[in-house]
Amino acid sequence: MPPHEEVVAHISAAVKAFFSSRQSFRIFHGSTNSTRPAHDGRTVDISALSNVLKVDVPSSTAIVEPNVPMDKLVQATLAHGMIPPVVMEFPGITVGGGYAGSAGESSSFEYGYFDQTIRSVEIVLATGQVVTASGSENADLFKGAAGALGSLGITTKLELRLILRLN
Repeated sequence: MPPHEEVVAHISAAVKAFFSSRQSFRIFHGSTNSTRPAHDGRTVDISALSNVLKVDVPSSTAIVEPNVPMDKLVQATLAHGMIPPVVMEFPGITVGGGYAGSAGESSSFEYGYFDQTIRSVEIVLATGQVVTASGSENADLFKGAAGALGSLGITTKLELRLILRLN
């Protein structure tokens, strides 16, 4: 499996090419329930972005790619005695989907919605530029992309808060 940076560079190059030729494209996540027709090969494949890259206990964070399903995230974090503060109820909901779709049905009185547990995101913009957004860096993009259904860019990496697992 190629490293994260290599996959993102490939995605960025594909987006740049579509941007330069002023062509629309679809994003392929790996599996879909969509019945929309294909776009004649105009697809950016992000299916390889399905890994938990790091669980960092001292900083209480996890670095994950957007196609990581909730059950895989919980399994990876529990191995370190940690858990996300908001666990979306369907095991197959992805971290990227929870951020981009806001996962409004999954929330916590104490921690808020799932997207409010995200500390930062890496996003490929429509021009192909790769940027990081957080509460202090590109804050408008960070806030706007949460719940924007991918309309502001392709999320390629997320850093999310973790809490100690309560017994």
